[in-house]
Amino acid sequence: MSTTIDDPAANARRWLLTHSAGTLCTLSARAELEGHPYGSVVPFALTARGEPLLLLATIAAHTANLVRDDRASLLVRQPDVSGDPQRGWRITLMGRAVRLTSPGRVPKTSTPADVQVSDAEIEEVHARYLERVPATEDYMRTHGFWYWRLQDVQKVRYIGGFGKIHWLDGDALLRDPAGEGLQTASPGAIEHMNDDHANNMVEMCHGLMGFHPEQARMVGLDRTGFLVRTQGPDRLVHFSFEREIAAPDLRHAVVDVLKRARAAAPLQ
Repeated sequence: MSTTIDDPAANARRWLLTHSAGTLCTLSARAELEGHPYGSVVPFALTARGEPLLLLATIAAHTANLVRDDRASLLVRQPDVSGDPQRGWRITLMGRAVRLTSPGRVPKTSTPADVQVSDAEIEEVHARYLERVPATEDYMRTHGFWYWRLQDVQKVRYIGGFGKIHWLDGDALLRDPAGEGLQTASPGAIEHMNDDHANNMVEMCHGLMGFHPEQARMVGLDRTGFLVRTQGPDRLVHFSFEREIAAPDLRHAVVDVLKRARAAAPLQ
């Protein structure tokens, strides 16, 4: 997969939207390895602004490391490179990780790495992560898991292939969720979807999320996707456009999600 846009920041944002696994590196808290970099593969999702979201077990080495030192890096690389792996693209985000707590879920022991957000924000984080990692709820039944957010990214090391090497400021990976005309277009689009296309959102849940709700309503919309609240069962789900859009692209982006859902829907 070669780059098609001569804009490193746009490329990096696109790769993060279309790939869901990377290598998380933290600084070891083990006495005999203190300060050594420790890396392992982790799935990730994104906030509407573009910040990576991680789900880490309480017993994980990364959790112990981040509680002691919140510095972390996330490497995301091209997965389908044949031959020399250095021919492919890769980006490394260098920032600080915080554990997300809420009034409805408070850890037994608080740490300097904790940041409290609303229960509604946690629900949205879960919806965004679950879309990318369908096994999320199985994980949460086995151990104590908490969501973490990689934020305050200072720098991004960008390598788009041979000779395409840059340092980017972390802010280059962030976006205004309501930018490019979405702030004006979203209210009308949400109303239209709920009035005229509720059945299509049920189809999306069936094809892409694996369940068939009795009702579905769009409750949020940004440049990279939208949130749907269902009843029967009561859930919040997220559908990604898998790209950044502007207001004129909105109709086609939603139709593309429906097409993906219909293609993926199990046979009746």
